[in-house]
Amino acid sequence: MTLTRGARALGAIAALAVLLVAEPAHAHMDADVGDFYQGVFQPFLHPEFLCSALAIALWATQQEERDAYVTCGAFGLGVGLGATAAFLGEGGTASLWGPRLTMLVIGPLVAARIRPPVAVLAGLVTLAGLAQGHAATASDRDVVARPVLWTLGLAIGAGLLGAYATMATQRFRAFWVQVGVRVAGSWIAAIGLMVSALAARGR
Repeated sequence: MTLTRGARALGAIAALAVLLVAEPAHAHMDADVGDFYQGVFQPFLHPEFLCSALAIALWATQQEERDAYVTCGAFGLGVGLGATAAFLGEGGTASLWGPRLTMLVIGPLVAARIRPPVAVLAGLVTLAGLAQGHAATASDRDVVARPVLWTLGLAIGAGLLGAYATMATQRFRAFWVQVGVRVAGSWIAAIGLMVSALAARGR
């Protein structure tokens, strides 16, 4: 029996939700690639971080070219500051909700293709980056040998994710690409809602 598009979409969202509510894992890989590269790869090792960072990256692709790179830079800066705060022992555990809130707030903005003033854009993205950087670092700070290299790698990795997404969408400006970006934003918002509901229930 052939599945409808709606059924396939719900199945994909459910699968992603299962991944996102899995037990937290340390970001360090078995291969000794150094703290810098482990920081660079960190966004790709945690599904919540990846989804929320992807929301920022997709939002950047919808802005004017200059504003798009401001978005990427602001996010990378925020991530670096958040990681620094985690290494200094500041912020507690509240930032664990940062990636979820990013999905819930930025996802709908992507779906609606909102283009705020650049100051508002940079402010929102920097705040999201602060929470992201802290959440990505807090659980692994005790096993990081060189915090400065880790922080630099994490900030650069987060910023490059958005920069590459921006360059890709600027190269392919077909209507269906823009529609795909908006659909992805709505999916990220839906995933964020499900993950937040499960987390609020203590699952």
